[in-house]
Amino acid sequence: MLPMALLLICAAHTWAQDAPSSAQELARVLRDKQIITASEYDRILTGGSSGGVEELATILRNKGVITAVEAASLNPNKIGRVTTDPPVKPANSDQESERKLNFYGTLLFNAYLNNSALNNADIPAFALPNTSSAQKNFGATARQTRLGLSYSGLTVAGAKITGTAEADFFGGEPALANGINMDVIRMRLAYGRLDWKRFAIEAGQDWAIFAPLNPTSLAEFAVPEFSTSGNLWIRTPQIRTELKNELGDRRTLLWQMAALDPDIGDNAVAYSTARQPKAGELGGWPAVETRLAFSAPIGQRTATIGVSGHGGPARNMGSINGVPAARSFTSWGVAADYSVPISTLVSISGEAYSGRALGLFSGGIGQTLTPLGQPGDRGVGTRGGWLQIQLNLTKQLQSNSAYGIDSPVLRDLPAGSRSKNQNYMSNIMYHLSPNLTFALEWHRFLTDYRNQPGANHNGDHFNVAAAYTF
Repeated sequence: MLPMALLLICAAHTWAQDAPSSAQELARVLRDKQIITASEYDRILTGGSSGGVEELATILRNKGVITAVEAASLNPNKIGRVTTDPPVKPANSDQESERKLNFYGTLLFNAYLNNSALNNADIPAFALPNTSSAQKNFGATARQTRLGLSYSGLTVAGAKITGTAEADFFGGEPALANGINMDVIRMRLAYGRLDWKRFAIEAGQDWAIFAPLNPTSLAEFAVPEFSTSGNLWIRTPQIRTELKNELGDRRTLLWQMAALDPDIGDNAVAYSTARQPKAGELGGWPAVETRLAFSAPIGQRTATIGVSGHGGPARNMGSINGVPAARSFTSWGVAADYSVPISTLVSISGEAYSGRALGLFSGGIGQTLTPLGQPGDRGVGTRGGWLQIQLNLTKQLQSNSAYGIDSPVLRDLPAGSRSKNQNYMSNIMYHLSPNLTFALEWHRFLTDYRNQPGANHNGDHFNVAAAYTF
């Protein structure tokens, strides 16, 4: 939103000379980019010469795109006026007016059909062994609905304070006979940020900076697309710093570093409010991540290429032949990510990675560690990635096709473990309005099992989604 705010401020003098046409043209662009709605666009058109500019400024201020001070500067009756004796304002009055708490969310309905046994009916990740008795099934859910609060407030020591708290309803189901649709709330994000011009610091729970991209989907919204089949992801507590260097000509270099909770994804226990240390925490130190990303313009769009890394000490404790034992190891990973617009119609994005003990990120098909004395007791090695091709067919119609794969190191897996997981996906999304989207999506899962070819299985998932975003 910051570039849009700067654009509006720079356009102020143009509005002063030709307010109706300039304001209406900019409003059309904002409508096409879904920053304002069609009804808001109509209000701007009917606002007349100065009224259209004032209406546009008011709408953008209410959406948090620009501040109250910036909105006032866009008033055509004030543009170009030189005030030699400005009125005295109370201390911090500007900052008080800039404080904003926004309630946002996506109300999402999904209906689905599976033609075989998958690990999760509404958001499947892999096919269950061919010996499973599960059959074709149909269902519907609203538990991927997402709600959040965002805060933009005071400036302290030259830094803008912002914060976000976000949740969905993917926290599980109560143990009731009719509890399948009484879904429990789950924390997604909870963090605060201080942003200077080129530097930022953040603390709280946010997306990891390691392998940060996700494919586009409304069918897999609560759990990102290609989880356990090539897409590494997690939201986790961290302290993060970011350094942004403007290189000119819209080129930027971003360097991110973070210290994180050292969990490695081995917390397979029943529900409990008591937290017990697992292998990652027993390593005694935080995990660390870093990412370096370069962005450059391609026409009117931006391409970004990044490389990232993750590392954290861990300690596997247990027994071998009845004797207590422990083995120290390192959870690590390296990844490359890219998002490149080929043209106004086509763009590609994806990731590739390699590492060990990446179950926290859904790597290794969700298999991070085995008990002491078994293959993989120092972490399961894995590699994989995904590729998405996006077609923006019209301003309202978009299509995405993608492929993902996760292939663990076989020598780290006991017999019967998931040894390869592939996922083909295709969807089409229609934006009926800036707030309302409908989608159709198809997945094909192909999952192999170590030394058990008869268990290898595949399955299809079909999904219909309707989303209202506010």
